[in-house]
Amino acid sequence: MANADVDTALAERVRELEQRLEAAERARLAAEEEVAELRVELAHTGERGRLAAVHTERLLEGLEVLGEARDVLPLFAEVLRVLGDVLEFDAAFVVGFAPEVSPQIVSATDPRLYAVAWPGGAFTDRVLAGRTVALFDLAGNLEWQQVDPALRGEYASALHVPLHALHSQAMLVCLHRRRGFFIADRITRARRFAALVRQALRTAEQLVDLESDRNHAVALSRAKSRFVAGVSHELRTPVDAIVGYCEHLLEEPAARQGPELAEVLGRIYLSARVLCDLLGNILDLSKIEAGRMDLELGTVAIAETCRLALVTVAPLAARNGNRVRVELAPDLPELRSDAGKLRQILINLLANACKFTEAGTIDLLVRADPGDAPALVFQVRDTGKGLAPEECAALFRPFTQLGLAETRRGGTGLGLTIAKYLTELMGGTIGLDSVVGVGTTFTVRLPLAGST
Repeated sequence: MANADVDTALAERVRELEQRLEAAERARLAAEEEVAELRVELAHTGERGRLAAVHTERLLEGLEVLGEARDVLPLFAEVLRVLGDVLEFDAAFVVGFAPEVSPQIVSATDPRLYAVAWPGGAFTDRVLAGRTVALFDLAGNLEWQQVDPALRGEYASALHVPLHALHSQAMLVCLHRRRGFFIADRITRARRFAALVRQALRTAEQLVDLESDRNHAVALSRAKSRFVAGVSHELRTPVDAIVGYCEHLLEEPAARQGPELAEVLGRIYLSARVLCDLLGNILDLSKIEAGRMDLELGTVAIAETCRLALVTVAPLAARNGNRVRVELAPDLPELRSDAGKLRQILINLLANACKFTEAGTIDLLVRADPGDAPALVFQVRDTGKGLAPEECAALFRPFTQLGLAETRRGGTGLGLTIAKYLTELMGGTIGLDSVVGVGTTFTVRLPLAGST
């Protein structure tokens, strides 16, 4: 009996061990299956990560192009190119919608798609209202039933994405030959990218609007300049005649012998000269705005140019009791520039000084500056009332006249603007230094030959 009990115990022990081995084997197989599944999932995760990186790269490339787009049609073509990599469709097209016009295919990946006559309807209205809709079966949609049967037969599923801009509406249609291809993940990608496309479309349309407004403003400005130039030219001819007649009459014996007549003629002459200068400034501004102000380069006779400028402003200086002086530094270097425009710059600066100085002194100083950028320096310095800093900031703006209305001495507010433009046209600079109650100094620097 003892041996039988031992055999029974051993048999039970063997069965127990066999059962444990079977359980361990099942656990081992289950573990191997789980490891295999984890490896597959890891591979899938890596693939999804790789695809996400590829999609992100494609989107960034597309956004760079979209951000540079200046026209809507090329932008649509770029949208199709980028989304082809992101959504992996077989074909796609963009339908454009406009009031009282049939829907038009404005861009497509396949030339055959341009022949699609999109019917529109309730389904399209739902998409244009902002919904992204995927169709797993084109034949079941009422609007797709009106599209060419050959096209419906080639593609099994479609994704419809709304694209809105400021002035237009469009719908992106993505096609695939496999039924149910456009799953939730692809729909989400399309929605995200569509939001970026809509912003790009709005930006492109805004740029088009701005360009159109700019062109319209330029056309109006040119028309205005032509009108002002024509009117000013017509007015200047009789004013020149008045100036000539006054000069002739002032030379007559009757004017020399009759002080009252000479005074009246002098006033007429001065007023005509002022009016002539004003018309000249308006003509010059019209040329500047039209881009027709050219330089006539040559060697400038500095002393003669300054003398002619002083002769021109002498009546204005006399009217306010001012004394005008000129001081030329010895051995001035040769200046190659436009003598006529330099004379006009000096006249405008001297006239401005005469206008705002009473019973004072106005100096025209000319010297050379042999510094790093050799230049000839012209300074117009007056003993007038001077300007506050906020007035200096606005001084060179067109049609700007400083001071209260009762203290302004006529003019158009163009003289300094034109002086600044002409100085810069000749490659120079113009500066201003003014102290209230002390006076104002304008400094013009014109580069000498060989300087930059």
